[in-house]
Amino acid sequence: MFNRGIENRTFIPKGQWLVGSTFNYSEHQNNNYKFLLAEDWTGQGYNFQVSPFFAYFLKDNFAIGGRFTYKRSNLDIDQMSIVIDDDLTFDINGAHQLSHTFYSTFFIRNYIPLGNSTRFGLFNEVRLSYGYGQSKEMTVGSTPADTHGVYSVINEFNIGVAPGMVAFINDMVALEVSIGVLGFSNKWIKQTENQVEEGDRRINKANFNIDIFSLNIGLAFYL
Repeated sequence: MFNRGIENRTFIPKGQWLVGSTFNYSEHQNNNYKFLLAEDWTGQGYNFQVSPFFAYFLKDNFAIGGRFTYKRSNLDIDQMSIVIDDDLTFDINGAHQLSHTFYSTFFIRNYIPLGNSTRFGLFNEVRLSYGYGQSKEMTVGSTPADTHGVYSVINEFNIGVAPGMVAFINDMVALEVSIGVLGFSNKWIKQTENQVEEGDRRINKANFNIDIFSLNIGLAFYL
């Protein structure tokens, strides 16, 4: 019988608890900025996300747990021109967008130590999550009749795989880095414009690539 000679070593023992959190924040400010078809872009915005999590090790190197995520984003466009060519230009003035989403996630993790190290290891996380969110968009016109507002309700279902690496600072505290590489998502969006007109959209998506926007760096405690 073929034997690769791989020895199963205990990196995280059975019975331990894992608690921690990841945090992401970014902001931008534009002043007469030019990007592709956008010119004279003046405005600002930010993205914020916090995600506490916990897990319990049912056996050596194997844990199940949960994660709760809050995500918020804001975008203000004071002025921007979309230039298709010299004779075709669109101006956007006074556009505002605010959204926030809550996610509940169930996950399982498998750990593998790097060689004989007890400080560095790899893990693979399989995630199943549901998200609910709301967003508000408004475009201010020259008169009240030209001002438009859109309110959206978002429901989202996701399945994903995220490998990562853990590095222990001491016996209980570790830094974690993970990134999504495989995912399936299903999203439903229901919109109401000016509290009168309604519309909806459904998005199904599958991907198998390295998503740099899903990079998470966090601090974890193994108790």
